[in-house]
Order: sequence, then C-alpha cells, then structure tokens
Amino acid sequence: MKKVITHIDCPKEWESENDWDSHRELLWLALQKINGLVIECGCGYGSTLLLDKYCKRFVSYETNKEWFDKLYLDVPYSLLWVNDWDDVESRECHLLFMDCAPGEIRKHLIKKWEDNASVIVVHDTEPGAEYVYGMSEVLSSFKYRLDYQPEGKPYTTAVSNYIDVTSWC
Repeated sequence: MKKVITHIDCPKEWESENDWDSHRELLWLALQKINGLVIECGCGYGSTLLLDKYCKRFVSYETNKEWFDKLYLDVPYSLLWVNDWDDVESRECHLLFMDCAPGEIRKHLIKKWEDNASVIVVHDTEPGAEYVYGMSEVLSSFKYRLDYQPEGKPYTTAVSNYIDVTSWC
C-alpha cells in the first residue's frame, strides 16, 4: 500500500528550514504514532538535536568524524561513533531514521534493518537522487509506504512491513 503527501502540519520547531532538514515533518509525524527506541544512522543539525530532545530512548550512529565532533558535545549520551556502517548491528527498534553518508550505503542498511525496525524513515528519496542513493528497489519491497514530497525540497519516505504508515494522514 502506497500513499503520497505534500504537506504535514507540525510544530514550528519541526518545520523544515532548508533542503538538509526536509525530513523533519515526517519524523515528527512518525514520533506521534510510534513510542519506543529511535535509532538514527547519520547525525546532523536537522534531526539529531530534536530527536535527542523529544525521544525517551534515542541513539544516533555516525561514521563521519567531522559530524560526530560537531554534535557530540550537544548529545554525548546519544551519539555513538562507529568506524564503518557494517559495525552497526541491526537490532529491534520502533523507528529507524536513515540519513547517513555515503548515500550509497543506505539501501544496504535499509535491507539489513527491514525485519528489526517497525518503521524506517529515509531522507533523499526523490527520483532525481536515485542515481546516487539507488534506494527505489528496496523501498518498493515494503508492504506499506508513505512518501512525503514537499514542494521544491528533497523527499522523505516512511516504510514498514508491520505498521500501516499510509494511515497516518
């Protein structure tokens, strides 16, 4: 089941301000529907500080030393350094947010986590980015899919084999 939306009403703090944080609205919506462990692959100013603030159980993994150093002082108990994305073991979680680099690794991580994450939210899912990320095939393999397509900004997609994300709005 698939659904496309172009607007999500959310609190001002969660509204997107640029191309790098166009996933905020869909993350906010997911947090309204899901309660439990939230895991982020790839930290950044567009998500990590908000997730750390609003999630009772949150962990963020990062392989880029520059990004890790930028955010570690703000979220020292939530941010974990890993040398390689293969070092991150898939474990049960309620929400997995995927916004890591290099972008080509995302499709492999989505596949790795598909059975352990209740919902996976993935940034940069617009067709024009397919040549970099190559995620369309793996995203299409899920039972439920909600595509958030804000005008003029990168898309974000929520997928699940367990929760009907299309019913969220």
